[in-house]
Amino acid sequence: MIDNLRRLDRAWARGEGWLTVGVLILMVLVAGFQAAVRNLTRWDIQWANNLLTDMEWADSLLRKGTLWLAFLGASLATHKRKHIGIDILHRIAPPRAKYVMLAMSGVLAGIITVGLTYSFSAAIYLNLTERPIEYEMLGEDGSMHVCDATDEAVAALEDFEKPSTFCGFRTVLGVLGIPAETPGAAFQLIVPLMFAAMAMRLIAQGVGAIVILMGGNEAIARAEDEERRLRMAQQVPELQEGGDS
Repeated sequence: MIDNLRRLDRAWARGEGWLTVGVLILMVLVAGFQAAVRNLTRWDIQWANNLLTDMEWADSLLRKGTLWLAFLGASLATHKRKHIGIDILHRIAPPRAKYVMLAMSGVLAGIITVGLTYSFSAAIYLNLTERPIEYEMLGEDGSMHVCDATDEAVAALEDFEKPSTFCGFRTVLGVLGIPAETPGAAFQLIVPLMFAAMAMRLIAQGVGAIVILMGGNEAIARAEDEERRLRMAQQVPELQEGGDS
């Protein structure tokens, strides 16, 4: 059971890593292209001016991308146990006392993170259910979201185009029971999702320390040996890089 959970956590971490790389590459491309177009506007190139106006969404995407990178990075740091912590006592304490502190800190931090998950979920739910006027239109049955309107009704509006990409994503979220009235609010879902992942990892680390304590001195010795091997494995690449330089 524990091995299956560890494999699931590693698979989730790989997904977070690939998503982090994808978001970072997208941000670099968008920011670079936007900067290039802005430089072209200095020579009063008309198509560059028009394109820069059409790229008003770029600044919002870069802000939301920064939010995604921050929380994805925080979750990955928790997975690798690289999150910020006061570990000086862990380094000088005897092995048994060390795992007692790890168990208490892991479970307590996990419970606090669960509370943060609930708080941010409630706040973001309000944002998800708020419909600004630019995403609202009148239909035969009254007010509706533009994504719920027919193509004929949208075509009757002047200078308006249905956000097809967001509407498709909104449909997927609707199947999961998650409302989303605007793309900006949908982007914020990364916050409670990553807080939930961090909470489960912290609690799992605390429970893991409890299991080690219940195993007695032999389990503690094995855990210390495994941690020592992992530390040495991390130091070897650093030493090799230092030798190459």
